[in-house]
Amino acid sequence: MYKIQLGKNNLQVPTIGVGCMRMSALAVKEAAEFIDQALELAMNFFEHADIYGGGECETLFAEAIGMNAAIREKVILQSKCGIVLGQRFDFSKEYILSSVDGILKRLNTEYLDVLLLHRPDALMEPEEVAEAFDELESGGKVRHFGVSNQNPMQIQLLQKYVRQPIVANQLQLSPTNATMIQQGLEVNMQTDGAVNRDGSVLDFCRLHDITIQPWSPFQFGFFEGYILTMRSFRS
Repeated sequence: MYKIQLGKNNLQVPTIGVGCMRMSALAVKEAAEFIDQALELAMNFFEHADIYGGGECETLFAEAIGMNAAIREKVILQSKCGIVLGQRFDFSKEYILSSVDGILKRLNTEYLDVLLLHRPDALMEPEEVAEAFDELESGGKVRHFGVSNQNPMQIQLLQKYVRQPIVANQLQLSPTNATMIQQGLEVNMQTDGAVNRDGSVLDFCRLHDITIQPWSPFQFGFFEGYILTMRSFRS
């Protein structure tokens, strides 16, 4: 499996991350088989969020993989926090710290390799985020930090106060959602694709060595009809 450097650090990750959003729908045995297959393919970068399955995805993952010190060294774990059930956002220091403690407990690990802020909290106090990141880093609970779905100005506001480099920005990018690329191909044109909806986030992340992590790169459900159609055609 080809690897890339995540942001401005020495963390090497596979180019394909294993999303665990729907893992709670599996039985423990099924989840274990899924994880084993991923590891056999050298896909050891597992991506979570504290709201996936209401936390059940992280709990099931730890049980299915049989988390212990030896296994922990073989996997790279990323999780996200900041969304409160009910579609509120909370980037307060207290909430971030308590969320990470819950994540670590459910994953049965002492640290996360990467923590992302889950979508933007438009009214965040960046000073509180900075304090939370410092405490998590100094306490050995999180090694690297990033964001998701943030535009350049939001990242710059955060980075003004946060010491740690922002290593990743998780953005929607798929065959059906590629506006960040499309607007770059239609600059100075009177077409819908020329509308800049994200502040040139693609160029911004490249300029600042922030790795873009596409979420839903295969757009869940999008290829299902295609596969069924091909099967029908072949039969």
